[in-house]
Amino acid sequence: MEPLAIQEVLYIEQKIEWTEKFTVEHIESMKLFDDRIIVFDQEYYLTHIFDISYRQESCKMGFLYLHTSKGVRTYYIRKDPSSFIQAFKQQQS
Repeated sequence: MEPLAIQEVLYIEQKIEWTEKFTVEHIESMKLFDDRIIVFDQEYYLTHIFDISYRQESCKMGFLYLHTSKGVRTYYIRKDPSSFIQAFKQQQS
């Protein structure tokens, strides 16, 4: 099954080795299907998602919020998620 929309999200990992500490960014795809959103190893059914919003902190990084029945889930983003959010709202109606 093909996703209706895809949004790139980041997972930021701090690593410490013998003489240095550094940050590793992992890029994943948040995929919207007709009944759920899948990101990393998590599934959120659309019936459990109330809203999706975002806040752009700077030109480099922002936050995407999934407002679910189990709380708000936050994801780092770099690209504008407006088209992903619009696709989600079309599925809700």
